Amino acid sequence: VKSAFLNGILQEEVYVAQPKGFEDPTYPDHVYKLKKALYGLKQAPRAWYEHLTKFLIDTGYVRGTVDKTLFILEKEDEIMMVQIYVDDIIFGGTSERLVENFVKSMTKEFKMSMVGELKYFLGLQVNQTEKGIFISQSTYAKSLLEKFGLDKCKEARTPMS
Repeated sequence: VKSAFLNGILQEEVYVAQPKGFEDPTYPDHVYKLKKALYGLKQAPRAWYEHLTKFLIDTGYVRGTVDKTLFILEKEDEIMMVQIYVDDIIFGGTSERLVENFVKSMTKEFKMSMVGELKYFLGLQVNQTEKGIFISQSTYAKSLLEKFGLDKCKEARTPMS
């Protein structure tokens, strides 16, 4: 979601000083009362999450009981899952219709950029084939080896060999 935090609606009153270079010369000591969240505002992530949560629940999704950032929509024999991480959203469903409806409703409500098929998310590499979905962290593991100077070490099949 583009500029996700700017979509958050604040629950409390927040005032900010006039930005340097944009002071009103008539009222230099006045402050601004925010109507919506801004990036850098402590409340911005929570306001965004609450706004998105309300939208998803209003459109029929149920929030996960263990993972509060997972939302599930069940319709007859079909299921749609939406996973949120800050302003990144991954989703998938058992039917094209559910996926298309989700994309349509989200793009109507929020400015979104669609990246396409999931290849990488939170350090996980995702490879989708007809045989299944395969997840690995080989790129992350290689970066750790490089970070600690172990990328040139002799390979072994097991730690004890």
